[in-house]
Amino acid sequence: MDEGRLSEIDVAERAGTTLERIRELTRLGVLEGDSTGGYAPTNVMRARIVEDLDAKGIAVQALSEALASGHLTLGYLHEAGERGPRAGITLSDLASELNVPVETVQMMYVAGGLPRPPAEEFVREEDLPMLRGAPVMFGAGVSEGDVLHALRVWGESARRVAQFHVHYFHAAIEEPFRRRGLKDNDALEAAIQEVGLRLGHSGEEMLGWLYRRHAEVFLTEHLFDHVEAALEEAGVRHRAPDEPEAAVFADLTGYTRFTEEAGDRAAAAVSVALGQLVNEIAVGHHGEVVKMLGDGVHFHFRAPIDAVKASLDIVAAVRPHGLPPAHVGVNAGPMIYDEGDYFGRTVNIAARIASQAGPDQVFLGEDVVPTIEPDGFTIKPIGASELKGISRPVMLYEAVRGPGSDA
Repeated sequence: MDEGRLSEIDVAERAGTTLERIRELTRLGVLEGDSTGGYAPTNVMRARIVEDLDAKGIAVQALSEALASGHLTLGYLHEAGERGPRAGITLSDLASELNVPVETVQMMYVAGGLPRPPAEEFVREEDLPMLRGAPVMFGAGVSEGDVLHALRVWGESARRVAQFHVHYFHAAIEEPFRRRGLKDNDALEAAIQEVGLRLGHSGEEMLGWLYRRHAEVFLTEHLFDHVEAALEEAGVRHRAPDEPEAAVFADLTGYTRFTEEAGDRAAAAVSVALGQLVNEIAVGHHGEVVKMLGDGVHFHFRAPIDAVKASLDIVAAVRPHGLPPAHVGVNAGPMIYDEGDYFGRTVNIAARIASQAGPDQVFLGEDVVPTIEPDGFTIKPIGASELKGISRPVMLYEAVRGPGSDA
């Protein structure tokens, strides 16, 4: 047998199946062996893929017929069959080595959004550095709950990125090839060869790049906070008193009616355009988009004055960008941050204020006005308003852009 080729026993062991199954797949033309009984390593991934498809109810006979007719190729499925190599240690043995309960190690997988592995399963090599970092955290006094909390946040974020990456490739990268008249499988093959392979960078690399750029901003801010604390403790510089933070909700007027008339695809395009526009405006005013809400956006700003200026920019910008008019609510006060979101009474009132505003209007809560000095805009009282779920009336004001202000 040529060097680099595998025997049918090797393929069966690496694919986690039986020798009889490998022979069956070879007879059906799903696997490709040579005259000496040797197999290329790619057959291991093919065998794994077939077992995965079989578990989903897709019979190997159907795969064989589709391959023979040319409607199916397994070439693009090789990546799906890739598995990280296993280390020579089970999860149970690793837990003993780390001096933590095996249930804790299993929960780390679960918190990250992954299946709970059996205690006797051999650990993937790529998992070892992550799992061996847990005792370092525990030794520093970080609780198990806090470790699992972090894994849950990272796991959910990574899951959403991974899910979107596959959806995007199908909808945006493959679609032009299908429009050329290529069959579905041929379109995927062409997209991988002409775009995927030539582009080079993966979603993992993209995620790493964006994470580093965002982390740079938040880490710098965090370090500066510690510098200010040290200067204050040394008695050489007093910190400025903390300003209340601001919550902002911006919604598009008539979005539901637009969805009914134009359809879901057009509505989705509007949502994407809104997201691109408001993100740029928020960053330009030292704020951030907390989350998109379909026809609206939840923002967070460190300074209420920035929140008001950004809100005025939003209502001024949406119409020229072909979007329905926006209405905005701004409130200031304490908030609770957790898992990338902001909660609390301040946030709830901001959402209720937004529902009171009409097209092209920016309404402010009573706690915003004492914290800001109008600059390029004026503030006029609207009156006390009963807000849903709020025990007492809240005095509302409207911010109106004045002459000479920056658009």
